[in-house]
Formats: sequence, C-alpha cells, structure tokens
Amino acid sequence: MELELRSPVVLAPETFTVLIAPGGVLATSLNDHPGLRRIEALYVCGNRSRILDDLDRRFTSLDVRRGFTAHQLLSILKEAYQTLIVFEHDPGIFEGASEMAEYVGRALKEASAGSAVLLYSPGTDPSLAEMAKFADRVIVFTDPPKGASKRAAKGIRPGPKAQRTLEAF
Repeated sequence: MELELRSPVVLAPETFTVLIAPGGVLATSLNDHPGLRRIEALYVCGNRSRILDDLDRRFTSLDVRRGFTAHQLLSILKEAYQTLIVFEHDPGIFEGASEMAEYVGRALKEASAGSAVLLYSPGTDPSLAEMAKFADRVIVFTDPPKGASKRAAKGIRPGPKAQRTLEAF
C-alpha cells in the first residue's frame, strides 16, 4: 500500500526514503493522512525530537522509541516490524562516532525490506549524507527565498534595475 504524505512525497512499501524539509512539513503530512491511523507505525528519534510534540494524538498504532547512541538505534531497527518506520535524524548521536552513520544507513536500508522507511531531517550534515547513500530516493523541500513570495503575491516583477549582467572580457 502506497502512502501519499504530501505531494510529491509517496512512501512505497519496501523503500527507504530520505526527506529533508523545514520543520512542520513532516508532522503536518502525517497528521493530514487518515490512512496512517490504520497501520502500525514506528517513530524513532534520538536525544531530542523536533516534531514528536506536533504529532496528532489519535494515532492508535504508533510506537515511539528513542535511541541515545548509534548502537541503540541499530538495536531498535533490528527489532522493528511495523509497516511504516519514521526515523528522525539527530546529528548529535554521531558526534565522535561518525563511522556509525554508514551502519545506521545500512540498517535503514535493510529495514526497508519489509517496511516503508522514512528518514527525516530539517537540514543536511555529514552523517545524514552518509546514510542517504543507501536510500532509494531523497526528497528535498526548501523554504522559498525571503521576499520572493511577497513579490509573487503582489504580482511585482523585478524591473530592469534589478537585472544584472556579466560583462564580456
């Protein structure tokens, strides 16, 4: 069963997806999807979570696990049996143990053999880049540049004064 969180984010069974998006995108997507209330889901986070407080309390089959070290994360992933595994990246776990990011990435890929796995982060860092090497796909949402949305909303286009050209040599 495919789970469309927010277009174009579709979580297919047996896939490992990395989602890099601003805060709130994942929580809103999960809360707005009525089908998620019918499946077993595992939410895994590290020392702190940016979105756990924003998740809807009506999830009936949501297990929450915390891993404070990379080794604990590996144990959690080894025991996971849920249809959907949402892993919120905490870069602090890999401080001083950067080589563990590869093993966690491999474990996420292995977990996707029986589940849809989503690795979420609001930004990138070296450990996330290492884990993303094992992903089936990476989806990146970015905030629009400040001021761009205001101009578009007002119908204002940059005039000739805003244009710049490179001079020829």
